[in-house]
Amino acid sequence: MEKELLEQIIKAGNLAPSGGNSQPWEFNVKINESVLEVVMLPEKDHPILNYKNRGTYIAHGALLENIEIAAKHFGYKINYEIFPRNRISLAIRFIPLNSDTESNEDLFEFIEKRCSNRKPFSTEPLQENEKTFLLKEISNYPQCKVILIDDRTKIENLAQNITKDSLINFSNRTMHKLMFKEILFEEKEQHYKSGLYVRTLEIPPQAIKIFKLFRYWPILSIFKKIGFVKKINQGSIKTAQSCALIGGMFINNNDSDFIYAGKLLENIWLRSTKLNLGFHLITGVPFLWQRINSEDDNTFSKREKQIINESYQKIIDVFDVNEKNKILAFLFRIGKTQPPSAVSYKRQPIINWL
Repeated sequence: MEKELLEQIIKAGNLAPSGGNSQPWEFNVKINESVLEVVMLPEKDHPILNYKNRGTYIAHGALLENIEIAAKHFGYKINYEIFPRNRISLAIRFIPLNSDTESNEDLFEFIEKRCSNRKPFSTEPLQENEKTFLLKEISNYPQCKVILIDDRTKIENLAQNITKDSLINFSNRTMHKLMFKEILFEEKEQHYKSGLYVRTLEIPPQAIKIFKLFRYWPILSIFKKIGFVKKINQGSIKTAQSCALIGGMFINNNDSDFIYAGKLLENIWLRSTKLNLGFHLITGVPFLWQRINSEDDNTFSKREKQIINESYQKIIDVFDVNEKNKILAFLFRIGKTQPPSAVSYKRQPIINWL
């Protein structure tokens, strides 16, 4: 397999979504063997939300999906192994594709077009054939259960609860510090560091200056006293409920299933892109719920833990998932909308040619 082709496939993988645009990976390539090792770098991810590296695993599942789609586009299929020698690696081998027996819908062109969109979406319902198209590959993922909610009352209920993490971010000093560490106020910063460019958050331009002041805890405390943070949360709720549907991904509570969840997530996201739909991934409450119910730390107050637990349970109740072995990995909202104000810049991948 030619070096240039492998590099193209790796660059397609590198366009996968990741928490805070951290791109927590690097690549070791054995050219003569057509073998690619993806090394996970969980230390690049959010130290609290990335419980058991599971945010990193979701990102690597999405990366794996991109690589598989790109490989098929260029005439190869892949065999892959999850965690071949430790909990932070993937092994991928490329095999020439038999065009007579192997065929698959080509989503390759949408890898580069895929992006997060945090704008308000239209509430116009999707057609049944559109929903069927989004979940076309779900039978290939027995580990994952995806439920789409398009009932307006249920969406409004979900919106009230999936946004509760924003209140935690502004009330908890540790979360507040980490949140602003991940926000980039200058577009050029994206070229050399992790983080989300502030315009991708769809904060109105006139409000960015005020938002920038929120980095300072004493100033934020003043704004909280006059109810400004509650107003922000109400805006988040309004945006969350402005969509055609909200989806939930449920999986078993084990690490490898988070890889598969990320892989299926990327497939659905690319299909949304093909349908020209906006897509917004939501992870805050599910990630926080995993941490506070699995580790005994002092990051969160008793009241904050109660808010997270109650929100998570209300979300579960809406989806009506009664399988005790299933947990909510993440949610997403989909709908027709305008292009985002800005998209995250993807830095070049780190490739070690062996």
